[in-house]
Amino acid sequence: MTSPVDALLHSEAPLVVIEAAAGCGKTWTAAKFAQEMSARLERRRVLLLSHTHAACGEFHRRCGGPQLQIDIDTCDSFALKVVGPYATALGLPFPLENAIGRTGGVSFASLNAKAVELVSRSPTIARLISAQYPVIILDEHQDANVAQHELAMTLMRTGGSKLRIFGDPMQALHRSEANQFVDWDALWTNCRDRFELTEPKRWPQAPKLGKWITEARQTLRSGGALCMRDAPAEIVVRKTSGLAGRKKFQDPQLAGEIVRGFIDDGPGCAVIIAHLGEMVRALAQSSNWRARVNEGAVLEHLDQLLVAQEAEHATPATLALAFMTFAAKIGSGFPKALRDSLARRVGATLNLQQAGSKQDRWLGALAAIYGCTDHRGLAAAMDHMSHSSSGGYRVRLPDHAAALRALGRTDDPRGHLHSLSRLRRKRVQPQFSTSTVHKAKGLEFRRVLVCPADQQQYPPSDYGARLLYVAMSRATHQLTIVTDAASPLSHFDFT
Repeated sequence: MTSPVDALLHSEAPLVVIEAAAGCGKTWTAAKFAQEMSARLERRRVLLLSHTHAACGEFHRRCGGPQLQIDIDTCDSFALKVVGPYATALGLPFPLENAIGRTGGVSFASLNAKAVELVSRSPTIARLISAQYPVIILDEHQDANVAQHELAMTLMRTGGSKLRIFGDPMQALHRSEANQFVDWDALWTNCRDRFELTEPKRWPQAPKLGKWITEARQTLRSGGALCMRDAPAEIVVRKTSGLAGRKKFQDPQLAGEIVRGFIDDGPGCAVIIAHLGEMVRALAQSSNWRARVNEGAVLEHLDQLLVAQEAEHATPATLALAFMTFAAKIGSGFPKALRDSLARRVGATLNLQQAGSKQDRWLGALAAIYGCTDHRGLAAAMDHMSHSSSGGYRVRLPDHAAALRALGRTDDPRGHLHSLSRLRRKRVQPQFSTSTVHKAKGLEFRRVLVCPADQQQYPPSDYGARLLYVAMSRATHQLTIVTDAASPLSHFDFT
């Protein structure tokens, strides 16, 4: 028997909107529909777009494969494919992919706007795209910006594609001006063909946890506070006072006890979640680095290093300083005092005179940059640090280090990094990890530790409520929440 949501998705309606709480089968429903439509199309394809490489990776695992007529991509990558062949006519550099993300190049925001301009001015192009993709599935559409939304709507109105939109306004993790992003409430209200998925699916072995998280969504959405007295046994609250500041722990000994105790507490894949990246690193350090930092599909610290390398007035000195900043972000054992002493040695030439043993190890890496002032020099510097005895320095974000070393073997570092992001969609999560809320979104873990659950990480606002909801809803079996009386969270009610 066909379910109501299946009947609606397979209907002739040009636009269908599906709202679904976390863990209520949104991804499963979208993947199932993509597979079913793929089987019905002859020499045409289903287009499935999301906003993160992590989400694309999950869809690849569920409905990818050469036997299926499904193309899975990020919204930004799709816009690049739309605009790329017409870059010159649109006043953009060619080849366009070489300019994306570079300093002075083309941003993804302007790229999406150009894609809208192209299909609006040239209906034939819109119809050609829709002929290839008669069905377009948009996942996590609450995160779509106005241009991304308008591109899809133009392909529906002008090209004839059917749109099947999935989203959850409580998982919108953007803080920019509201008018820059799709108005989900308006989209939902104005759509005749819509359906809401509300039955918890993620928690078959912990139904009380699933029911509580699903109900918590509605409470947080309405601006209320969660009554923690009603929390099921699968939710453990650890109360502290003065545990953390904004970016690091004020009581690192207690933090270490909490984090290591959580890791040792049970089986299965476990994650420790915070909002700010600096706190995520502090959590990994508190675990004695047993919990690995989730580096994400996009290696942002390496991207920042390439921005410095691509700068118009880049010099060996500026690159040496940028490399030291990069090394400090991806590793430990590189104290600020040592970085400052090395910074005084960079200039038009590298001062190698009367260096101490700790400086010597780093000066060898910086010399590689002075010898080759491009991405290959940076790769050689990282290679030097990986093979030398570096006085206590340890790489803690190994994917960043490996990717930088690999850039030494390519003539197109930007292109290599973009390709790597696509490949990293399929990476396997380690058993223990620490993660920002943004990078944990779309993933699920047997056990989740939200630490610290305070106003610094989850501010008293709608945005803070959404962050907290996404963090909590990653847990499939057990959720542990560490509160801080010195920074009480307004989203909880313990009375």
